[in-house]
Amino acid sequence: MAGEGKLGPCMQCVRCMLFVFNGLFWLTGGGLLVVGIWARIQFSDYMKLSSHDYSTACYVLIGAGALVIIIGFLGCCGAYKEQVCMLKTFAVILGFLFLVELGGSITGYVFREKIKSGFSEGLSVALDDYKQDGFKKAWDGLQSKLECCGNKNYSDWFYKEWTTDETYNNSVPHSCCIKDEVSCNINVTNHPATVYSTEGCYDAAVNFFEDKLLIIGGVALGIALFQLIGVGLSCCLASSIQHSSKYELV
Repeated sequence: MAGEGKLGPCMQCVRCMLFVFNGLFWLTGGGLLVVGIWARIQFSDYMKLSSHDYSTACYVLIGAGALVIIIGFLGCCGAYKEQVCMLKTFAVILGFLFLVELGGSITGYVFREKIKSGFSEGLSVALDDYKQDGFKKAWDGLQSKLECCGNKNYSDWFYKEWTTDETYNNSVPHSCCIKDEVSCNINVTNHPATVYSTEGCYDAAVNFFEDKLLIIGGVALGIALFQLIGVGLSCCLASSIQHSSKYELV
């Protein structure tokens, strides 16, 4: 091994810290992978109700998580074998990942208004497509989980043919019912307390996604900042190994 045993106590400590960093780095990679998969599953049906497809962001998280796990091995090998090339490559990749994740977090914040417009447009159109299986499942899941009804309010359903049967006057899908009761969704103007009549699904969905995206963005930004520690440790160790090798040649 190049320079093995030639490092001073301080650099041996840095080397150990790099091993610890990589252990934590693998955990963050696994975290990104899990968050990406969770977001893809959690939001898959809801995305059908938006005019924009945001599934690419989920795949970016999954890909970043897998890449983090892979390059973690590079950092460990570089530290164990004391290979300058591996350590520098590891630092460059970490720096690149940091810029990508930082850029992604900033982009997500800047374009958060686009999420709102996407849902506003998508929900309006999706009201007409309720009878299709995919949209019915998405609408029912959205309304029952977020406790909302319609786009702006429950009266949106009054003017839509949301059922394959004869459309009932002043009625809404059963998923708007607060309790699973017979005819709770029929002629709801006579008993609005039986359905989610206080909030439309646009406001509920925007609040839901903003909260979740804030958490995801915070996690991604925290991981990105954490990677700077790895950049510093690997550069410091690589520099020390290079210095030891030159001193040994002299």
